[in-house]
Formats: sequence, structure tokens, C-alpha cells
Amino acid sequence: MTDAFVSSEVDRTKSRWVAKVFKEFGRPKTTLRGLFYFALSRSIADYPICGGFVGEIRVTRPYHENDGPKLVKWAEKAQRLDLLPANAILKEEPGEHTILPEACSSQRHRLELWLNRSAFNPLLAPVCARHGAVLVSSESISNNLVEQLLNRAACRTTILCLSDLSLKSFLFCDNLMAALAQARHRHAPEIRVHRVGLSPEQVVFWSIPMVSQEKSSKEASRQYKSHLKAYGLDHKKMAELDALEAFYPKGIAGFCEDLLTEYGKDISDTKEGA
Repeated sequence: MTDAFVSSEVDRTKSRWVAKVFKEFGRPKTTLRGLFYFALSRSIADYPICGGFVGEIRVTRPYHENDGPKLVKWAEKAQRLDLLPANAILKEEPGEHTILPEACSSQRHRLELWLNRSAFNPLLAPVCARHGAVLVSSESISNNLVEQLLNRAACRTTILCLSDLSLKSFLFCDNLMAALAQARHRHAPEIRVHRVGLSPEQVVFWSIPMVSQEKSSKEASRQYKSHLKAYGLDHKKMAELDALEAFYPKGIAGFCEDLLTEYGKDISDTKEGA
């Protein structure tokens, strides 16, 4: 009975902390890693370290990267205790996702937003809809996605490409460009791909913390190290798109809103000058 009591007290203590940080974050919905990066950005030493006897708080300290793996557990328990809304945490959905705007057939120049994460779709779909942009999310670039792109490319297309800055995903945009280069024999209007994040420059500019990542092949590590070298960033670590939730005003939705506005304006200026 003592163990159960200790467990429930710890659960409540940690869950209340998660709920408090989520409320402080001020986003109606976000990813768990978005909440993690926000917790890292806080300078408040209020993360509870619970004692093992009766679950009391013995000390508090600032949140640390090593606390990240436990955030899944405490967020789930916070939801079970109704301290955190059931739909507050956005999760990855396996597979390839393409969300088309309601009307785009009359466009002479289309914008598309591609990223390697599907959890952000609920946040980004309304943003893309406002700009008449296509939203594509997938963990990797497949022949199927490229084929669909070519089939709908009835007009000039600008693709804004986003991916985590990590061993696993930093070549996401390069892979898209390579796949399109292989398909150049297909008759299609001009398709341009712009890597718009997450870049080493952005990580440095916004002081985004780099965190631990899984190891990969020697060749991937070599390429990633070369990609980061000029910026003094540790190639053994990564920065995820989720960090934009904490380090960019209005989060990743605000980031993409600004991108689509900027590139949409450039397209309009080009049309006027034509």
C-alpha cells in the first residue's frame, strides 16, 4: 500500500507541474517535444524532484534535457487526472499526408509546404488554406509523393521545405530535389524547392538548444558534421522543428504563416513585373 501511495503522490506532483508549464506556454495545442523545448527554455527552478518515502518534494531545479524521456509519462498521467486537455498534445500519424486547398486550379503559380512531420498538420492546415497552399507531410520522400506532385503540377510551383536538423532528417529537402531531378524527363511546369528550415543559421540565431539524438551510419555522420561545421554546432546533437513552437513568435504556425506570406508576395511581385 505504501508503494501505491508513493506512486500516486509522485504522479500528482509531476502531473501538476506539466499542466502548469503547458498553461504557461499558452498554446491550445502543441507537440510533446514542443512542450519539452519550452520547458528547456524556462529559467525557473521549479521541476520537482520527489523523495522515495512518501512522494514529497525534497528539492526543485531547472528542467533538463535528461528529463525529456519522462515527459511522455507525466503528460499522459496529467491527461488521465484531467489536469491537461485530452486533445492538447499533437501526435505523429504514420504515412504520407497531402492536404489540398479548396480551390487552386486557377492558380498560375502554386505554393506548397512540405515537412517531415505529420503532427503539425492540425496547426499548419489552416495556415496553408489561407494562402491556397498544398500541405504535404511525410517522414521521407517516396516515388509516390513525387508522382502525385508531378500529376498536380499544372502551373509553376514553389515548394517550401522543412525538416528537423538531425542525422535522420537533414537530407529531407535534398532527397526531394534529387527525386525531382530524376523525373525531369516528365513534361511538367517549373518546380522550385527552397530549404526554409530548420537550418544551422536559424538554430544559432534563435539560440535553439541542440539535444541528443540516435547514432547513424558513418557516412551520414560525416555529411551531417560537414553540414554543421561552419556554425560550430555539435554533430552528435540535433534540433527539431518542435523547437519553433518555443523559440519563434506564435510557434511553427506563425513561422509558416510568415514564410507563405513572404513567398506569396514574391510571386505576386513577379506576376506584376511580367
